[in-house]
Amino acid sequence: MDLAANLTLGWQVAAAAGRIGSDRVGATLGRGLPATPEAIARPGVIDEILRAGAPEGCAPLPRVTAVRLPGVEFESSNCRNFLVELEFGGEPARPELPATAYVKLPCRSLATRVFANALGFWALECTFCRTLAHRVPIRVPRVYAVAQRGSRFVLVLEDLSAAPGVRLFGNRDMAAGTTPERAVRALTVLAQLHAGFWDRSAAERETLLPLALHPFFPPRRRAVSRALLAAAIGPCRSRAPDAFPPQLAALCRRALARWDALIASWYAGPLTLVHGDSHLGNLFEAAAPEGPQMGMLDFQAVHWSKGVRDVQYFLINSLAPDVLERHESSLIDHYTAELLRHGVVLDPERAREDYRAFSFQTLLTAAVSYGLGGLVEREAVVKTVLERSAAAVERLGFADWLDALPA
Repeated sequence: MDLAANLTLGWQVAAAAGRIGSDRVGATLGRGLPATPEAIARPGVIDEILRAGAPEGCAPLPRVTAVRLPGVEFESSNCRNFLVELEFGGEPARPELPATAYVKLPCRSLATRVFANALGFWALECTFCRTLAHRVPIRVPRVYAVAQRGSRFVLVLEDLSAAPGVRLFGNRDMAAGTTPERAVRALTVLAQLHAGFWDRSAAERETLLPLALHPFFPPRRRAVSRALLAAAIGPCRSRAPDAFPPQLAALCRRALARWDALIASWYAGPLTLVHGDSHLGNLFEAAAPEGPQMGMLDFQAVHWSKGVRDVQYFLINSLAPDVLERHESSLIDHYTAELLRHGVVLDPERAREDYRAFSFQTLLTAAVSYGLGGLVEREAVVKTVLERSAAAVERLGFADWLDALPA
């Protein structure tokens, strides 16, 4: 089983490297998408992307006559994110036309580009921006254009830093730990997102976000996720023996031995659209008459799952363990009450059981990020997340849940 998983991962990596090489050759022949801010910052280039890449059902922005790079870049683990200033020809000044836009390109690191293409998380975000961003019932950055070709992509999005009353968070805010009050607001927006897509038919799900892009469920992705965790256990033990003790490594190996049963349990349904990377750093607050309201960004891990997947991921990653332990039960109850307010019934005890089961998926993400490296920008932040997820798995008794899982 390990051999098959490793071969699958190796094949995915080799195929991704081949796509990157092909794109590099294509670029020398004048084909392929622009790969640098300087290449984007040309009126003809960005105008073509805006014309061809407007999401389905959305009108493109007017013709761009001038574009500039103000020199503003944003920290990211796997993308190159920066602002462009835009001018539109033949258009009087209108408040709905953006003076700036937020652009995402693949990062410079070859290893990360190979990994991102092998795992498919850039493809997930491009698909979300193209087909789902304008359909979700929560505040997300407006999508102006999506271009995707080979291993490269370009996303042109709303510049939230220019939106009045918006507060952005980063990964360091997540690591510092948020408050129960802000957690309530986060769970409110998660319930709103989940209720909007709750228990859709398989055909509807496939139209909106194909199963082939799912990070865990398809056989090939299942093998890759299993191989990544297996490969991360040793490095985690070496790099963080205090946060990843022998008993935690043993638990991971027990989970690997029951991988198919775990996957079957996680995705038994009812399913909904989940953000998939729902920590504080991927949320923002926007001012509203009734008080701050949360929105979400960076949909690189969006997929179909149980809604509680997002709930435990946010709480375990974003709250200090002692704070979470005191407020966990009431926060889960708040989530189920918010679902009910939107017409969705989820038994609170069922929610708690799913929360316990998915806690291991949060540990898996942290262990792979910390153990294999290259996927994150700040080691200290990821070690904090690893420590929090390890504490949660132990406190929630995931090992007992795993032992009771039917074969």
